[in-house]
Amino acid sequence: MKLSSEMIAALRAGGEKDVVTYLTTSSVSGKCNLYLQPYTDVYREEFIISPDLFAQKTKININENRVGLMTVAHPVKGSLWAFRGPCNIIQWGHPPKFAFHGVTAGEALEKWGDWSKLEPYDTVAEDLRPKAVGQRGVIVLKVEEVYNLSPASSGARIS
Repeated sequence: MKLSSEMIAALRAGGEKDVVTYLTTSSVSGKCNLYLQPYTDVYREEFIISPDLFAQKTKININENRVGLMTVAHPVKGSLWAFRGPCNIIQWGHPPKFAFHGVTAGEALEKWGDWSKLEPYDTVAEDLRPKAVGQRGVIVLKVEEVYNLSPASSGARIS
């Protein structure tokens, strides 16, 4: 599913606009994990990309169950969504042609493999910054469903 320009703008907000995303994953047995991430980007209007910064429980869950749900906490009224779809981790060491739904390791890591160059850590509020930089790759979520989480919508599915 293609994301709207408003959704893309909310996911790409940074610095003084501090966007925070929460990626929820679940193991096969139903054990959930919530991964808070102050860095996100959008690729081809249908993928959400985040750095893998110490996401150990998230990795375990993604390896067992590829479905993830990412929500956006954003200070702009009306910018409350949940994005659901298959997700995977593309990490350093994957062959460049390794692909997940058409996103190859080579292109993903070339563009997002060093998030500190894309969005310097000092542009993010101190309480949201990782304590240490240890990016191991990127988490890719292919958006297949979108839900509007604004109070008036009652969680209505958009797609």
